[in-house]
Amino acid sequence: MKKLVPVLVGLGVAMSAAPAFAGEWRLDARACADIREDWRDARENRRDARYDYGYRDRVEDRYDRREDRRDRRMTICPRSAFYYVDDRRGGRGDRWSNDDRRDDWRRDDWRRDERRPRLGLRYDHRLRMHYRYDHGRKIYVRG
Repeated sequence: MKKLVPVLVGLGVAMSAAPAFAGEWRLDARACADIREDWRDARENRRDARYDYGYRDRVEDRYDRREDRRDRRMTICPRSAFYYVDDRRGGRGDRWSNDDRRDDWRRDDWRRDERRPRLGLRYDHRLRMHYRYDHGRKIYVRG
């Protein structure tokens, strides 16, 4: 009995750490229109900051920066912008895309019995949209 308790505790710790080695969902920023728009606005702001054409230009730049901050506060991406990457120990490091939302979608012929993992989302009751955090940024998921 004395050895059974440490064995069970060790087994519990090992089993709880097992999901940590699984793959993860990542965001493809190029597939998200809001993030691409933020990139274009930032590039335009850098270009505007180089040249000053007087008082009207400074006022317009201020309004433009305010609009950009408001746009960056809420980012909405399609579900297809997320993709799943297996862990490094998982063999080939295959990639699941999230284009097809059917649950029976398979990735390769050689792994027919494996199902794609679900994209874990939370629900925002105020906005009535699902969301996920990516690098500390709240990404709302459309579709």
